[in-house]
Amino acid sequence: MDAPIRNSGDIKNSAPITLEGPKGSLSLKEGVICARRHIHMHTDDAKYFGVSDKDVVEVRVEGTGRGLTFGDVLVRVSPKYKLEMHIDTDEANAAELRSGHEGVLVSTSCTASIQKNTYSKNYIE
Repeated sequence: MDAPIRNSGDIKNSAPITLEGPKGSLSLKEGVICARRHIHMHTDDAKYFGVSDKDVVEVRVEGTGRGLTFGDVLVRVSPKYKLEMHIDTDEANAAELRSGHEGVLVSTSCTASIQKNTYSKNYIE
């Protein structure tokens, strides 16, 4: 399957899929994407971290023996969001990330704690 990397919600002209289950099947002409890694931030969080909607940042994780820097992380800001970083399972596994792991928002040198492969609002200065 050719699942293009896209901003979440951007499914136009993406890969088709048919899902089959015990109660039937569902075919979609488009809709399969690999979501680009991104951080949802409440407007207060964005102010704290010094970023704006659609900024692109890096998040560095260390201490697992497989530390790495996630580049090309899109910042999405809305008063409806809570602070969390969305990465896929393969990315989390590559860095051996587990609940409670910390990362550093490289562009601002602020940190947040990772909870279930997402960042929570536990700031560490």
